[in-house]
Amino acid sequence: MAIAAVALAAALVLSVAAIWIAYGERSRGSILLGALVFGLSVFAVHFIAMAGTGFIGLDGGDTAGPALSDEALAMGVVLSSFVICGAFLLSSVTFFAVRAEQAAETEEPVRGTAPGRVPVPYEKEGRTEFVDAGTIAAVRAEGHCTVLYSGAERLFCPWSISGAAKRLAPAGLIRAHRSYLVSPALVTVLRRTKDTGVCHFDGVEALGKVPVSRSRLAEVRRVLGV
Repeated sequence: MAIAAVALAAALVLSVAAIWIAYGERSRGSILLGALVFGLSVFAVHFIAMAGTGFIGLDGGDTAGPALSDEALAMGVVLSSFVICGAFLLSSVTFFAVRAEQAAETEEPVRGTAPGRVPVPYEKEGRTEFVDAGTIAAVRAEGHCTVLYSGAERLFCPWSISGAAKRLAPAGLIRAHRSYLVSPALVTVLRRTKDTGVCHFDGVEALGKVPVSRSRLAEVRRVLGV
């Protein structure tokens, strides 16, 4: 029973960690890492449970051996595990969603303009409220909707990332990544990482940094005046 409890605890902890990692920043790397952690949870449960399993030989009974040899059975298990794990990882990185986002990436970059007052809707406790776009530091794609980062708050917005890019252009928000919009007025640091970049928001408690894709780096630098 102790081993079973350990296996259950490992499954719960690792599964929660996998979901937390995958849905934290919702980038390709975090999704892939979350998938690996979830696969590790399945691996851990199996082998921890097997470690607590014992077999007792009994006299008599049918002594016929298995139809497959031990070597053939082991090879079948290895190949099956490889196929299942490969399919799991491929489905976890959401290639179809990435292709759709890459199509949106080819659109003309949104030009930054002077900040204006634009009300942005968000859902909270079953009602729709509005926040001034001038207080929004960044917008992150979340499926067909978005998450707004405003001060210490993370707000759920029903707009898609493409719709938000068009509606928030008058407020000065620009596309920094296929999954992110940023407000140049609230960027405190722009770091170069080879041919990409990272925008930092020191005054925004809900958001530390936002990645800048290679195709958007020149536009972000231009708007920031560097």
